[in-house]
Amino acid sequence: MNVFDEMGEFWAEIADQNQTERQIRFLKTKIRPDSWILDLACGTGRHFIPLNKEGYLAVGLDVSPNLLKIAKNRCPRAQLVRADMRFLPFKPKTFSVVFSMDQSFGYLPTEKEDLQSLKDVRIVLVKRGILIVDVFNREYLIKHSNSTNESKLKEYLNFFMLQRRMIDTNSNYLRDSWRIYEKSNGQIRIFEHATRLYTFDELKGLIGRAGFCVIEVFGDYEGQNWTPDSKRLILVALV
Repeated sequence: MNVFDEMGEFWAEIADQNQTERQIRFLKTKIRPDSWILDLACGTGRHFIPLNKEGYLAVGLDVSPNLLKIAKNRCPRAQLVRADMRFLPFKPKTFSVVFSMDQSFGYLPTEKEDLQSLKDVRIVLVKRGILIVDVFNREYLIKHSNSTNESKLKEYLNFFMLQRRMIDTNSNYLRDSWRIYEKSNGQIRIFEHATRLYTFDELKGLIGRAGFCVIEVFGDYEGQNWTPDSKRLILVALV
């Protein structure tokens, strides 16, 4: 769970280039500007800070002090909370919208704890409040991977990154190893992480068990209907 905290500015640079503008455009189609919004696992604030600057009322929550520090440096007025998503430190019915974007959901140790986090979200949402969960589509990843172990080399402004990705079809985990080569000094850093992948039925069932009703399912950030061959799995649910 702390790998992104350890990565700090490396992760900020990686995340900023990962479809952020598309994701924000999608969120704006689902959120009213006068709604109080919680960005769950906000990281560096790449989603809620631009929304705040456009007049949306958004709060960011994350467990990582390093990523929250980056978010604060980006926007000193940002409302940031350091907390565990399983134990949300807010009063009941505080928010109209809670969103978790770009596979921020699935890093807790067990599925039971994923469920606990959703139950806590339900408590802090108003009646008819909206939950948005955006994750990888497990079916797509398995079908379109050339193998269960792939490597990609990517260049960023300050470093190169060799990404080795393995899809564990037995445990349904996506495991990444990132080998980072810093351009300024040649130092090599290695980071590893694993995230739980859900099928549509599994994620819809989990959200339902937490007390939500799924009302929309999308396969991309342009609002295309979800199919088993969609790259993304984006569920919109109501309390």
